[in-house]
Amino acid sequence: MERIRKKRRRMIRLLTLAALVVAVFAAVFLFRVKTVVVSGNTRHTGQEIASDLSYDFLTQNSLYLMWKCRGGRVPESMPYLSSLELTLESPSKISVTVVEKDLAGYLDKDQNIYFDKDGIVLEISDEIYDDVPVVTGVSIGEAVLYQKLPTDSSAQLRTILSIVKLLKYQDLTAKEIRFSDNMDITLTVDNVEAELGQDEYLEEKIANLRAILDSLVQKAGTLHMENFTGKNEPVTFAEGGELVTEAESETSPEGEDGSADTAGEGTGEDTGDTDGTLTGTDALLGEDTDSPEGMPAGDTAEGGDSGTVDSTPSTTFMVFNSSGQLVYDAQVVNGVVVNSSGTPIDGCTVNEDGNVVDAYWNVIDPATGQLAQ
Repeated sequence: MERIRKKRRRMIRLLTLAALVVAVFAAVFLFRVKTVVVSGNTRHTGQEIASDLSYDFLTQNSLYLMWKCRGGRVPESMPYLSSLELTLESPSKISVTVVEKDLAGYLDKDQNIYFDKDGIVLEISDEIYDDVPVVTGVSIGEAVLYQKLPTDSSAQLRTILSIVKLLKYQDLTAKEIRFSDNMDITLTVDNVEAELGQDEYLEEKIANLRAILDSLVQKAGTLHMENFTGKNEPVTFAEGGELVTEAESETSPEGEDGSADTAGEGTGEDTGDTDGTLTGTDALLGEDTDSPEGMPAGDTAEGGDSGTVDSTPSTTFMVFNSSGQLVYDAQVVNGVVVNSSGTPIDGCTVNEDGNVVDAYWNVIDPATGQLAQ
């Protein structure tokens, strides 16, 4: 009887071992990656991704591959991806959805050297991708794929990476990030060149640049923010370039057709150059200016007593005055556009719809402070 029990136990062990062998055989030889279906890729081909994903004996096993990439982990063989997701369709077929790392900028040398937000070189090619800024005025050594961008100055690299991160955060797309010989920074966004000066208060400058550009739709020129610190310093916009807005094309600087002094309507003075180019001045925000029809500041358009307020001031908003300066604290009081001191702002009027028209023909809803639709 004991002999029979031992024989049964031996048989069970043999069967278990045989089942284990079959399972290992199936795992090794049945679960072999033969097909990889790739989606989500734009710059890298499906064949490249499949080859980098399954490249040796272990990674050619679909079960091992699923374990290795669990939780969206990116293999070291794919440094150009930020994430990926694997799905086991069958023992031999895997679907992979990838997210490629964003290109933060590039340097135009013998070839275009593209890098990510961390300064890692992602691509060296002749390709030019839309919405990726070129960085100029930077000296670098020999670039190596998937290694740090070899700039001559580590401080300059930190500045570049700070700028591209701030641009992304503010949802701004720059055409160019330019460094001068003395390290002054210029951003080209659409048709505006924003002079930022030195690597100081970049967060404040770019955050305000986002708001300022909303008021410069269809404008071309240079925005001077070299001395801006975020404390309501004057920001001057010098309009220029070939871009002409519909309002400009319909308005004569000489004042024909009843449109004299559009930039400073009602002020009784010529505030623009004869060619229509507006240039900055050294005037500070809030300086004393004449109110419409030469009335003292504070008089109403109807000739009311000085200091009499018949309506509640509107929400403060930003406007450009006739000197090309940005005024941050504009509001409408008794039908007149004034600053926080109650001084009328040259070049800004209220139209028949109750919206404010500033010196650059931006139409602003005073109730919301946003551009009127």
